[in-house]
Amino acid sequence: MSKYLKSLPQLSLCMIVKNEIDNLPRCLSSAKPYVDEIIVVDTGSNDRTPELATEYGAIVSYFEWCDDFAAARNYAISQASGDWILMLDADDELVVESDNFKEEMTKNPETIAYSLTYIEVDDQTTMTPLHRLSLFRNLPDLRYVGRFHELLRYLNPDKKLTQISHLDSLKVLHHGYSKENVHYKDLNRNIPILERIRQQEGLSLKLLFCLAGMYADTQQPEKAQNCYAEVFDRLLPNLIEGTPPDDLGFVPVILFTLGMNSLDQTDYETVRLLCPRGLEWCPNYPPLNFLAGLTLKALGFPLGAIAYFQTCLRLGKEASYTHGQPFEVNYITTYPAYELGCAYLELKQNQDALAAFQLALSFNANYAKAKQQINKIQQELGLQS
Repeated sequence: MSKYLKSLPQLSLCMIVKNEIDNLPRCLSSAKPYVDEIIVVDTGSNDRTPELATEYGAIVSYFEWCDDFAAARNYAISQASGDWILMLDADDELVVESDNFKEEMTKNPETIAYSLTYIEVDDQTTMTPLHRLSLFRNLPDLRYVGRFHELLRYLNPDKKLTQISHLDSLKVLHHGYSKENVHYKDLNRNIPILERIRQQEGLSLKLLFCLAGMYADTQQPEKAQNCYAEVFDRLLPNLIEGTPPDDLGFVPVILFTLGMNSLDQTDYETVRLLCPRGLEWCPNYPPLNFLAGLTLKALGFPLGAIAYFQTCLRLGKEASYTHGQPFEVNYITTYPAYELGCAYLELKQNQDALAAFQLALSFNANYAKAKQQINKIQQELGLQS
């Protein structure tokens, strides 16, 4: 290489795996041409996962599983020699949209880590993309923390991970979220791990909420409700005082879920506590705006509800919504358009309602409720259906 050409950084792919014989070939095939080193840490496979990784040229080592994803990931990082770390799971597939991505990621010497766009291949509800920190410099004090749903953090308390950018030239397809696969993992891996952590040291607000969702998804409603009640009790001081929790990232999802549960039970007092705080802390999270609109409409204030449904549509059109937590795309398209039409109907503004229902159909041509409303309005106006 000419001395006038800047050398490219060495990139290490790091992974933790267990019994991933079905997924690993896809992941390693997608990443191998673009990385300089593959580190695979096995946490207790009883199939050919380690041997398969070796066949792809990986450096394979072993880690005794201790219900701690952060510890396992950090062990993998400790084996890497590259300047940068790419952290993937076995059910991920790397998509490289520019062969010059290494030049792009080193353009700004101040950038410590990059988020990558994750797209769910088995997405059955069409969620907004997740941005996850998966590409970062190999620095000694940059490590994962948290035994479950681990996060990248500086171990030095005087430093904060603020020099973050988003890299468009790399994307990750995630293949692990089919309903059957999630159900199996929740029952056989995730719930047992979280319950053990709960017994040993207690769960963070985020993990307690995750446990509630897992119990709900695995048809254990009583356990789910107990967890949701505990989540609300722990959030209540913040809601009353107006001080957001330290880890705000997951809070809008929590508030929306608790709020929808309360609205379903016509517990308007709780919803009116959750919504204002949620919108104060996370104003650009569309599901919370949608919840506020539904609440006002249920309380008999359709005019006030309209503003919130319009905000959802605006956030979707501008793509100016919060990207920290994925949510169902319908909350920036079909749902607010339909509810906007219903609010206009209550105000006897049939033409505006018709336009809103037609907008809902432009997002989802098969949305039956919008079709029904359009037919009713057309009949009332004496128009052809």
